[in-house]
Amino acid sequence: MHFFEPVETTAFTLRPAAEGEKVDCGFEPGAVAVGPEDGAAWGVLGFEGSGVVEVRFWVAPERRGDRLASAMLREAVPSLFATGARRVEVRAPVRDQAAIRSALRAGFRPDGGIARAAAWDGTEALVLGFIPGDGPGPAPRVLPDLPGGKLDDGVIALRPLRSDDFEAHLRHRSSPDVYAGAALPLPPSVDEARDFCEWRAAVDWLRGRSALMVIDDGGGYQGTIGLYDVARVVGTGMIGYDLRAEVRGRGYATRAVALMRRWAFGAVGLDRVWAGTDVHNAASQAVLRRAGFRLEGVERGGLPTLSGERRDTLLWAALSDD
Repeated sequence: MHFFEPVETTAFTLRPAAEGEKVDCGFEPGAVAVGPEDGAAWGVLGFEGSGVVEVRFWVAPERRGDRLASAMLREAVPSLFATGARRVEVRAPVRDQAAIRSALRAGFRPDGGIARAAAWDGTEALVLGFIPGDGPGPAPRVLPDLPGGKLDDGVIALRPLRSDDFEAHLRHRSSPDVYAGAALPLPPSVDEARDFCEWRAAVDWLRGRSALMVIDDGGGYQGTIGLYDVARVVGTGMIGYDLRAEVRGRGYATRAVALMRRWAFGAVGLDRVWAGTDVHNAASQAVLRRAGFRLEGVERGGLPTLSGERRDTLLWAALSDD
């Protein structure tokens, strides 16, 4: 059991749970956040482990949306370190992006990857850790949220992929003319496409791996564009994009690349963005030229084929000071 002195904030008091105290939260409470007036439980923390302490949290339905979970975690972490913990860990279900964001706002960092069957509900978990010296939060984000939820040039908008995009995304990515240009030229399975729309794209964004966006012209899903392989240490990232056949030729891809390039150099803070095209894909090459990318050379055997051979690609790049 982790004991700590009660912590009083302007909004609530976080106190150790009394012996035998019951709260309908689904786990044994270790600390309870109570309101200043009636002492009702607003939220609960549960602790497991000693050197590495796993924290689970719950917020009463009427208090959700107030960022109470982040506040509870921030107040509890120093006390856990004071009682001997060397690392505090949250194993949030990958489908519970609200829980992941709560941990990030409290300063927890996604340093453990996706762990199978490790979440508190028995599903896949995103492991986030906090060690002494990490600071009070929020944790630094490699890939920030889009301003206002989208990037917009008045003709198209780029927005994050959502769960309700599943049918359109599966249909699009199952088109041979689309998946033929993918890194591995295969269509996704139904489960892969569903997972990608429901949680994987969002979690990869939160953990700084990639930012996949839908190209929307006001009529819904028209294709995707993504910023991949982001390496903040060296300031680089890769752009990849695709469009539905029905909307090609309208300049959407060029607009999408220009919006993504501006976001990558501005909000993300990269210095170099690159892209690869098949040597025979003249349409994609024209998009990159119009968007200000320069041809740098041929990457021999840059991508695999289903036959086992390698295919050459052309390497394009744009610099922040171009």
